[in-house]
Amino acid sequence: MAKSGTPPLRELSATPCSSSTQSCESNGLDDPEGTVARVARFLEQLHASNSSPEEKELITARLLAVSRTQKDARALIGTHSQAMPLFISVLRSGTLTAKVNIANILCALCKEEDLRIKVLLGGCIPPLLSLLKSESSESKKAAAEAIFEVSSGGLSDDHIGMKIFVTEGVVPTLWDLLNPKIKQDRVVEGFVTGALRNLCGDKDGYWRATLEAGGVEIITGLLLSDNTASQSNAASLLARLISAFSDSIPKVIDAGAVKALLQLLGQDNDTSVCASAADALEVLSSKSTMAKKAVVDAGGLPVLIGAVVAPSKECMQGESGHSLQRHAVRALANICGGMSSLILYLGELSQAPGFASPVSDTIGALAYSLMVFEGSEEKVFDPVQIEEILIKLLKARDTKLVQDRVLEALASLYGNESLCSRIVHSDAKKVLVGLITMASADVQEHLIMSLARLCCDGAVIWGALGEREGIQMLIALLGLSSEQHQEYAVALLAILTDQVDDSKWAITAAGGIPPLVQLLEIGSQKAKEDAVHVLWNLCCHSDDIRVCVERAGAVPALLWLLKSGGQKGQEASAKALKKLINYADSATINQLLALLVGDDALSSRTHAITVLGHVLTMASYKDLVQKGSPANKGLSSLVQVLNSSNEETQECAASVLADLFNVRQDICDSLATDEIVHPCMKLLTSKAQVVATQSARALGALSRPTKAKTANKMSYIAEGDVEPLIKMAKTSSIDAAETAVAALANLLSDPHIAAEALAADVLSAFLRVLGEGTLDGKKNSSRALYQLLNHFPIGDVLMESSQCHFIVHAIADSLAPMGLEGVNSDALDVLALLVKTKKNMNFIYSPCAALVETPSTLEPLVHCLALGLPAEQDKAIEILSRLQDQPAILGDLLVERAQCIASLADRIMNSSNMEVRIGGAALLICAMKEHRQQSLDILNVSKLQQELIYALIDMLKHQCSSISPGNGARSARNVTERTFHHEDDDYDIPNPATILGGTVALWLLAIISSSCANGKLTIMEAGGVEVLSDKLAAYASNQLVEYDDAEGIWTSSLLLSILFQDTEVVQCSATMRIIPCLAFLLKSDEVIDKYFAAQAMASLACNGNKGIQLAIANSGAVGGLTTLIGYEESDIPNLFALSEEFNLEKHPGEVVLKHLFQIEDVRIGATGRKSIPLLVDLLKPMPDRPGAPPIAIHLLTQIAEGSEANKLAMAEAGALESLTKYLSLSPQDSTETSITDLLRILYSNSELVHHECSLSTLNQLVAVLRMGSRTARFSATRTLQELFDVEDIRDTEMARQAIQPLVDMLNAGTEKEQHAALVALIKLTDGSISKASALTDVEGNPLESLHKILSSSSSLELKKNAAQLCYVLFGNSTVRAMPIASECVQPLISLITSDPSREVEFGVRALERLLDDEHHADIAATTEVVDLLVRYVSGSNYELSEASISALIKLGKDRPQCKLEMVNAGIIDNALDMILDAPVSVSSTVAELLRILTNNSGIAKSSAAARIVEPLFLVLKRPDFTMWGQHSALQALVNILEKPQSLTALKLTPSQVIEPLISFLESPSQAIQQLGTELLSHLLEQEHFQQDITTKNAIVPLVQLAGIGILSLQQTAIKALESISLSWPKAVADAGGIFELSKVIIQDDPQPSHALWESAALVLSNIVKSNSEYYLKVSLIVLVRLLHSTLEATVSVSLSALLVQERKNPSNAVMMAEAGAVDALLELLRSHHCEEACGRLLEALFNNARVREMKLVKYAIAPLSQYLLDPQTRSQSAKFLVTLALGNLFQHDSLARASDSVSRAVL
Repeated sequence: MAKSGTPPLRELSATPCSSSTQSCESNGLDDPEGTVARVARFLEQLHASNSSPEEKELITARLLAVSRTQKDARALIGTHSQAMPLFISVLRSGTLTAKVNIANILCALCKEEDLRIKVLLGGCIPPLLSLLKSESSESKKAAAEAIFEVSSGGLSDDHIGMKIFVTEGVVPTLWDLLNPKIKQDRVVEGFVTGALRNLCGDKDGYWRATLEAGGVEIITGLLLSDNTASQSNAASLLARLISAFSDSIPKVIDAGAVKALLQLLGQDNDTSVCASAADALEVLSSKSTMAKKAVVDAGGLPVLIGAVVAPSKECMQGESGHSLQRHAVRALANICGGMSSLILYLGELSQAPGFASPVSDTIGALAYSLMVFEGSEEKVFDPVQIEEILIKLLKARDTKLVQDRVLEALASLYGNESLCSRIVHSDAKKVLVGLITMASADVQEHLIMSLARLCCDGAVIWGALGEREGIQMLIALLGLSSEQHQEYAVALLAILTDQVDDSKWAITAAGGIPPLVQLLEIGSQKAKEDAVHVLWNLCCHSDDIRVCVERAGAVPALLWLLKSGGQKGQEASAKALKKLINYADSATINQLLALLVGDDALSSRTHAITVLGHVLTMASYKDLVQKGSPANKGLSSLVQVLNSSNEETQECAASVLADLFNVRQDICDSLATDEIVHPCMKLLTSKAQVVATQSARALGALSRPTKAKTANKMSYIAEGDVEPLIKMAKTSSIDAAETAVAALANLLSDPHIAAEALAADVLSAFLRVLGEGTLDGKKNSSRALYQLLNHFPIGDVLMESSQCHFIVHAIADSLAPMGLEGVNSDALDVLALLVKTKKNMNFIYSPCAALVETPSTLEPLVHCLALGLPAEQDKAIEILSRLQDQPAILGDLLVERAQCIASLADRIMNSSNMEVRIGGAALLICAMKEHRQQSLDILNVSKLQQELIYALIDMLKHQCSSISPGNGARSARNVTERTFHHEDDDYDIPNPATILGGTVALWLLAIISSSCANGKLTIMEAGGVEVLSDKLAAYASNQLVEYDDAEGIWTSSLLLSILFQDTEVVQCSATMRIIPCLAFLLKSDEVIDKYFAAQAMASLACNGNKGIQLAIANSGAVGGLTTLIGYEESDIPNLFALSEEFNLEKHPGEVVLKHLFQIEDVRIGATGRKSIPLLVDLLKPMPDRPGAPPIAIHLLTQIAEGSEANKLAMAEAGALESLTKYLSLSPQDSTETSITDLLRILYSNSELVHHECSLSTLNQLVAVLRMGSRTARFSATRTLQELFDVEDIRDTEMARQAIQPLVDMLNAGTEKEQHAALVALIKLTDGSISKASALTDVEGNPLESLHKILSSSSSLELKKNAAQLCYVLFGNSTVRAMPIASECVQPLISLITSDPSREVEFGVRALERLLDDEHHADIAATTEVVDLLVRYVSGSNYELSEASISALIKLGKDRPQCKLEMVNAGIIDNALDMILDAPVSVSSTVAELLRILTNNSGIAKSSAAARIVEPLFLVLKRPDFTMWGQHSALQALVNILEKPQSLTALKLTPSQVIEPLISFLESPSQAIQQLGTELLSHLLEQEHFQQDITTKNAIVPLVQLAGIGILSLQQTAIKALESISLSWPKAVADAGGIFELSKVIIQDDPQPSHALWESAALVLSNIVKSNSEYYLKVSLIVLVRLLHSTLEATVSVSLSALLVQERKNPSNAVMMAEAGAVDALLELLRSHHCEEACGRLLEALFNNARVREMKLVKYAIAPLSQYLLDPQTRSQSAKFLVTLALGNLFQHDSLARASDSVSRAVL
């Protein structure tokens, strides 16, 4: 460790106290010679062997005194050869006092580093260690101090010393002395720990042993001691221990070292102790997260923050204070995770109340952190965030201390270079903070608010200061404040004037100029510099302010500052003076001359020269040239300075003169005299390169050619004078060379000077500057080169082609950075001259090639073309047009500058030079070839397109055949070329690249018109169509004469084909004249002529009206057009490429024929009919035209479509056979598709589908289905759809073979293929379930494909067809049983949700058929399909409605919830809306649905059901109503009318209701009869139905049904008769009701139910009781049976009838008894029913003797007796009659005996 880092422990050591030492100190030792002698004598005495121990003690004491006080004595001791051995000897064997003295001497010697090394190497360590172990405290102190001093140099760079200390075991020995068990003296302990601190580094290997020996505990104990030196050293040792072994941190923490270190920081300890503790905490926190936590937990953050600010609070001075702050901040940074995090933490902490540290300390720590922060250390935080926090704290201003700390932090923030760059207005804020720090209270408040606005409100410095108010405050500070205040105020003014223009007038208005001028005289150096800057800003802003500054006396002040100021002040003053002075004032010139000739500093003179030059530029011509005037004196003085011995002033003067002559060229003619020129020429040979360079500048400016100069103007330059310039041009300094070349460029206008320069090989200098110089240098070099080329032939100037190549390239490069004002016409002339140079033996490399090697070299030429003058544009065109070998490069460059296009158009229109016009057109072609639309847009914006077109048409009209093929023609030819030429053509096709120069206009017009519709119209308006028409007409009329411009013929056709793309152009009057010419060209032997003639016709056909198309058809062009059919791109690649380039058709003949055949008159007329055989012939394979058959097929397809006659004509021509045969040859996929398409069209004819070739075609189509391409299979499928319309074809085995490939297509095809396959399969199955069953036998389940279609996002049309085929398949129960069928339910439901009714209908039909299986119905019931189906039960689509209703019926069976959903969805209303108007089948289905619904009692009872009744009755009246419908309707009515309340809403009369029901009673359907009678019975429960006369008509059929013997019918019929019998008993009787009902009463097979029997008994009783005559019509058996009725009324009527019959004929009594009347009557009596009547009838019966003789009567006695005895018997008349009956019985003897016992019992 360095000695500077150790504490001043020497002050703490003890000093030996001996009398000898004191005596030495009292002696005078100032004499150096005496000191040397004395030291030598002491050493000799010490060496003497006869010296006693006491003498040695005295000698060593005297040596100690000398060594402590005299440096020379220490040096002498160190150089003495015997000193160190003597000292070591005494240490080993001397007395204790002598040893202590020697140890102290060694301490004194170690103060010198070189002596310390000698002491160490002298072997002092072992005896010192021995002395350290002695018992004497003084000896220990001396030894410890000596070891400390010897080791104070550290061991990092002293390997020998390290070896000594290690060998002698110094460190372990010292550690042993620090053992806590050994109580050590404080001083000794301090020196021991200091020595350990010196010797123990952070990488030494003995730390491990120290740890094991309890080193941590030792160090911790030392930290807790009260020894300041030990504490400092221990803390330093702890830092090194942790650095060496970070795994010791847990042990250190456990030992309590963290708290001990924090205590050292927190106590009022020595600064060095605190610094060492902070160092240990820094290392500790950098090595371990656990250590960081331990520091935080121990409250270390407030302590560390306090340590950071302690030096400033306690005014600590020296390195220790800085070390304390540095280590404390780094420890905090380690804990927080870096300096950025620490700063952010401190910022947040400063706002948090209640923290352990005071806010001022926190902010102070933040200030220090911001000061030392380095952005390169870590990720930089956002300083704006900290700024906002500090400003917030500044606003609060709790205490003066907090405010000062905040300002300190802000100063650190704005002063930190890595942070201030990221803060807006940091310079202004820094100055503001300085002002705030020094301002008074009132001003400070304003400045703080300004700072806050600047930082927080986003204001600029102008607004933040309060604008003019702030300016006034700053002006006030300039005059009334301290020097520091002035500096801050003027610095802020400088910032304001740099940024805000308003501040400049505000300063002027506030009277700020005089104080600023005053500052120039009395301010500090910094204030003066800023004041000058402010004044300069003021002068630059406004001339009025400049006048104010001038009037304030700024010029003298600035001149004084120019003389007396510092370097920056002088520079700023000169700058301000040049801005301030705007006229040549004599006084100012004189003052400057005084500065120039005075003894002022060199820098002052240099700036004076600069200012003087500025003043002279504003002097008048007269003042400058008139001898003796101040201006002329100033100029002469500048010239005289050139003769100065100071190179710097020479350079400055030459530079000023050069600038003066450049600015004031008017004086050059007058001043170009020997007295001015010769000093400049003289300096050309100066040894100082810069001086010579500036002199050359001056000379060049002076000799610049002007219009007034003559060729002999350089007469003042003698022969050989330019030699220095030439040498300078060849010098190694490129700057000097450029300057010399610039001067030469002016001087070379003199031919004599030019000849001299050329002879001196000046060309090499020019070439060098061209290649390496600056922009101006290259420009001057170009000018100089042009001067040479202007005087001499090119061959004399450029001796090698490489030079030419270099010059071209360099000059082009030099033009690149030049603006338009900088374009050198001489350079353009040089390039133009060089590119015209033809190759010869000297120039084997083309100059043009040099230009295009680097396309960027062309940019300046393009720039010149864009913005130059007409003459420069023509030069640029002349140069660029010769680079036609690179059209793409030229095109890109031209289009990049829009003005280039406009300039080219302008030169084409206005130039009188035909070469320029053609070159410009060629360049325009280059641009449009690559960027057509962009170029045209530029022309449109410039409004030049129309004029350009007129100019090009004019060029066509006045075509000149004498144009040189070496320039414009070649340009046009090459820029239009594409590499499309086919060398191996079988045809004699000219290469379209071989275009004559005269065709440039045609090509440019073609390009313009192909991309601009307006261009076509403009060409037409300019007469272009007529010009082309005349040209073609002339060619057609002179066909026998060889035409020179054959190439222009097809180019004209090409242009016409583009023009005719516009319909207005097509309507031009010349069009009809052009058509015959084009037809003539179609007969040409040249393919190119025919091709582009066809192109023109194609444009006409596409855009012309019907008249033009008919004209083409009638022109005989069709035959020629057919000859072009079949050519491929490989046959004529050139023509195809041109067509593509101009957006033309590649097959124009085909296009024309297609358009012609679109006209019905042409298609069905003679042209169409004649073309059919020709096209059919083309179906044969043609090797020379392989593409002809497919095109013929397409054309035949076009002819066939829509014309049945043409279809038949094609069949007659053998098209079907040819197509079928062609199909069998396996043609290409596209052709195969086209064939099948054409076959489909042909077979769509009803006659041709029965053609004998149809089966052969079917065979080929099936083959195509199996092996054809995808598109062909699709087309074949569509054709099969036509064939499957014929039943005979559908029934063939070949047709069935199509099923498998169709199913395959369905399984794997695209959507349209699936659609075609579905349609074909639907037609093939023809809705037949039996035929559809064949689909189940093929590979691949088609139902799965149908499911995929239904589940996919396919079109609705495809899904409809899939559903239609599903409908057919679902007719097969096997298909329905497939698992995939269940998965079809949901997709079908999804299909039903679509809008088109057709798709929905097939979806519903398929779903309805699928619902035949209950499993599928259950699945569907769980969905929302009910609502969907109900929605479709309406409208005019009865098929959809019927299918929906059928599905609902199936869903409603045994599913009450579904029924309720139907009703809630409105099915009843929808059904009723259509039931009366729909077809009978739909109505029947509706009735069935209503039946299903009303089977639910809840629905039947609802109000909605009541609305059903009337429509059902009405529909029952329909004569065509089916029995199924009748049954459903009747059942529905029965379901509803079971509830009488349903009749309340019925508006029909009873007769309207009953009448139709009567017919149903006679229906052949038993079920209908059943329902009719049941319904009638419900109706007749209503009284008004019973009373209605129509009801009588129902009696006969009801009576007949009552006796029919079918229980169900009987029950309903008799039920109905119950009601009728009350109202119409006679009618019932007349209808045979008594007989039929009697049959029911006695019916045994089938046995009627009790209810039926009772009902029949009731009806019969009703009839009988209605008329007593009917008593005799009912048989006795029936009447007796009636006695068993449970109805008392029926029994009563029966008893009455029996009584009547018994009275009528007493013999009937026997029959009654035989029929069981007695038993029935006894039962009635027993139950007390009809007692009186029963008694009367029994009495009558027993009164008959024959009855009494019957055996059964004896069994009546007991019951009758019991009756009499029954206490419940109440009727006395009945008792009486029963008694009479018994009496009648007793008349029989046998009965009488039996009756005695009974009688006695009764009595």
